[in-house]
Amino acid sequence: MKKRFLCHLILLLVIAGCSATPMNPTAKSILKENPHADILRYNNLIYINATNIESVKKSNYTKGDKIGEIKKTTTSSINFKNFYATKLATGTEIFSTGDKDKDTYTIITEVNGKQILYRVLLEG
Repeated sequence: MKKRFLCHLILLLVIAGCSATPMNPTAKSILKENPHADILRYNNLIYINATNIESVKKSNYTKGDKIGEIKKTTTSSINFKNFYATKLATGTEIFSTGDKDKDTYTIITEVNGKQILYRVLLEG
């Protein structure tokens, strides 16, 4: 009886350990690693400035529908909410890419007439 219970307990622990879902990066984890990171939060996900990423440079993105604007500029990771950013000014407009079905991982902002691409940070 004890062996059976012990086997069930071990099996339960193995299943629980393997089914842990990975967590996406948070503002706190990103800013802890790099306090000067250029990030924003949209749709409960963290996006990072992707201007210098080679694969993004090679892609041709067009500005789609407006999805919102920056509500607050802050470098504090405490209560980093949707439409908060570390570098973008309050009021900066955020747009989807032209083809939402193709790319939901990139959004566009526009600063002084220049488009800046942000890519979502996902675990895994």
